[in-house]
Amino acid sequence: MTVPTAAEKRRLYAQAALRIGGLVAAEPDRIARMAGVTAVLHGLMPHFYWTGFYRVSGASLVIGPYQGTPGCSRIGWGRGVCGTAWATGETQVVGDVHAYPGHIACDAQSASEVVVPLRDAQGRVVAVFDADARVAGAFDAVDREELEAIFANWGEI
Repeated sequence: MTVPTAAEKRRLYAQAALRIGGLVAAEPDRIARMAGVTAVLHGLMPHFYWTGFYRVSGASLVIGPYQGTPGCSRIGWGRGVCGTAWATGETQVVGDVHAYPGHIACDAQSASEVVVPLRDAQGRVVAVFDADARVAGAFDAVDREELEAIFANWGEI
């Protein structure tokens, strides 16, 4: 697997944003929207091997629509990369998950990760989008910027 260049990533994210915009514009169901977004990003981005959502449910993040190998069913507040994104409300870009303190190894193939928190109309984090790569350093500022832009334009989930 080759990690796309910054220019190639931007081109692929632009395609993804157009497809996602069409999918979510008329779909009121949150799970259906998540499933569509997952399918688009997983299909277009060659460095994504695990792509999906974790939804806030009580004191846990619960796995939602995803594509890839089996993921963790539940993740606690502040635990691992996803739980940290939930707790801080900030996108996490981790170049080497094996060096990340408290990383949860749902799949030993994961080498790098990006997690973007999604908010409701009141500003509460209600889900996180998670993408993993088998290559260390696969995610960078381009992934952060482009994913945050996609989800900023997504509206309330």
